[in-house]
Amino acid sequence: MPLRRALVPAAPAREVELKLVAPPDALDALASADLVQAVARNAGTVRNLASAYFDTPGRDLTKAGFALRVRSVGRRRVMTVKTAGGGAADGLVGRGEWEVDIAGETPDLAAVPDAVPQAFRDLLADAVLEPVVATKVRRRSRKLDLPSACIELCIDTGTVEAGGRTEPLSEIELELVSGEASALYDVALAMLERGPAEMSLYSKAARGFDLAFDRPPAWRKPRRAAIARSAALDDAFAAMLSEALRHFLDNRPAALDGRDAEGIHQTRVALRRLRTILKVVAGATGSAAAPDFAATAQWLAGEQGDARGFDVFLAETVPPVEAACADPSGFDAVRAAADPLRAEGYARARAAFRDPAALRLPLALARWIELRGWRDGAAPEALARLAEPAADLARDLLDRQHRKVLKRGRRFGKLDAEGRHEVRLALKKLRYLSDFLLPLCTKDRKAAAFVKALSRLQDGLGRYNDVATTDPLLHRLAAGDATAALLRACGEIRGWQARDLEATEDRLLSGWKAFASVKPPWTD
Repeated sequence: MPLRRALVPAAPAREVELKLVAPPDALDALASADLVQAVARNAGTVRNLASAYFDTPGRDLTKAGFALRVRSVGRRRVMTVKTAGGGAADGLVGRGEWEVDIAGETPDLAAVPDAVPQAFRDLLADAVLEPVVATKVRRRSRKLDLPSACIELCIDTGTVEAGGRTEPLSEIELELVSGEASALYDVALAMLERGPAEMSLYSKAARGFDLAFDRPPAWRKPRRAAIARSAALDDAFAAMLSEALRHFLDNRPAALDGRDAEGIHQTRVALRRLRTILKVVAGATGSAAAPDFAATAQWLAGEQGDARGFDVFLAETVPPVEAACADPSGFDAVRAAADPLRAEGYARARAAFRDPAALRLPLALARWIELRGWRDGAAPEALARLAEPAADLARDLLDRQHRKVLKRGRRFGKLDAEGRHEVRLALKKLRYLSDFLLPLCTKDRKAAAFVKALSRLQDGLGRYNDVATTDPLLHRLAAGDATAALLRACGEIRGWQARDLEATEDRLLSGWKAFASVKPPWTD
């Protein structure tokens, strides 16, 4: 169906909104925070909202990062197109949004505003749409007038329905009407003093689509931060920190869900990347806040260690050994012993995610990024450095970390397990720095050989580390009244891994030589 020009004006094309997910019994306390009561314009209004989210049978809109909604508000019908956010101009809480009144309860493609991206139009040129998700919400709204912003506070309670399944909704939305986005975080942090709430980028639409297909929340790998090669260091810090924090927030639902082991893995990767950049910020500016954020990120990643360790053990370590054994009968006992320990690991991780320090981290960090908090108390020379091209510092940081890896890996073939672990940690930091900083220094084509050698060596050392961390897990499995079959299977795993290390030693040495000999691309 062709998309014609809209006959009515569209709402502003950018929505800046911070969402908090909270237990239903905490909503009233959160909404009565002292700051909210002090700046509320009035008692607010209550409305019932019914929304339907549409997509093609192939879910083309969702895959492309769009949401198409028709909302009923009394007799009014509003069609909304949204983007997923995450672009260079969006920050953490911005995304594209276009609204237009329509006559019916199904999308009127003729009314799609001209400003909606062409990619959306192309997807729907000849498409059939169907309702996939429905939400029913009781919304309490009030305006907040702060010195730096006007904010609409919405308390939503209701349900999301899809695929014959229903889940409760309990959310707070803080939408910026005008002013500075940092005020959203001020209000959210004030609310957090009254009860638990988590910053969330998991939209109602995404939640509904996952519910419709009974699938876990999606995980994603880190993306390259959108930084121009000419960018000032100040802007580069903001972009890198924002991408690392978004990576964490995007994967948090999958980590809490636990059905896909990649969720926990990616949150830990995100937290390590975040720590890497925070250390760079601290070194460049002398910021006192950056190490505090890094310490919280390190603690939170550590609390997920058991969950990740048993995920790797059960999914990657056990299967090849079991498949190769003539008598695999003991491996059922291995899984029976490991499953409850994995469950304990996930319970520990979930408790950490819901700890007040972990709930506060993304809100406080996002506010700090929005305000460029690393400037606070910075010396004049540090402020001057922030105005300089980020590429200058990028080359220096990459060179120093590269030299550190080479120093730790000297006489690599004779290093013991602890020495290789130190090399792996230094290499991992170089990998994270390269992900962020190499695009500022050189073109992808010139960096390809270096990145390939770095990735190959990191994979080899990662395998070496997995073997080293398996032994403590096996000791835990064999503790207590272990059966003979369990002990035999644990011994077979140890023997297999010893053989595996021996068999892969030549490949690991080759990987080190290739890495040590490749020319760093930032030196050109």
